[in-house]
Amino acid sequence: MKKAFWIFVVAAGLFIFAGESKAQNQNFSMTNNTGMILVDVFVSPSASDNWGSDVIPKDMILDGETFDFTFTGVDPEHCSWDILFTADDGNKYYMRGVDLCSITSITLSK
Repeated sequence: MKKAFWIFVVAAGLFIFAGESKAQNQNFSMTNNTGMILVDVFVSPSASDNWGSDVIPKDMILDGETFDFTFTGVDPEHCSWDILFTADDGNKYYMRGVDLCSITSITLSK
């Protein structure tokens, strides 16, 4: 049986997507305070049916680690993103409708 797990967005961060002339670069950090090792992180526009590629900068993110992303081509008119995390136990956890145009960091916690 899978354990329920709440992921809280604690602070602020900016992020992702190719857009047109008003596109910009965005920096984003995420801290893993889940008590678990994260092996995959996927970020996708909320309107998309495709998760795309794993975005973690190395093989895994240990509990307590913070990792940083830099994305180019962010369109400020498309700010709603979904985030999928896979822990080393195989369980998947989701954050849906995250406004990545108005935050610069996220903390994942139980």
